[in-house]
Amino acid sequence: MSQHVFACHESGAARPASCAGFLLRGAEHNLSVRLAQLQDRLDLSDVREDGRALFDSYRDMAVANGVGEDEECLRQCR
Repeated sequence: MSQHVFACHESGAARPASCAGFLLRGAEHNLSVRLAQLQDRLDLSDVREDGRALFDSYRDMAVANGVGEDEECLRQCR
């Protein structure tokens, strides 16, 4: 029930947006996402993969992008 939402690296700082991969791969347990849906501020049916590589977990995404499997920053990841 985290309240933190993973940001999209493609949207940039000027127009921040939530990561589509995050929304499509596990956001159902995120408190902020659930509240946004209940308040009609987020419709997940609008979120698309658009051919981008998505991963089953944050750990998988980080490792695919060069983070070592045994690095400290990944120890608490599910």
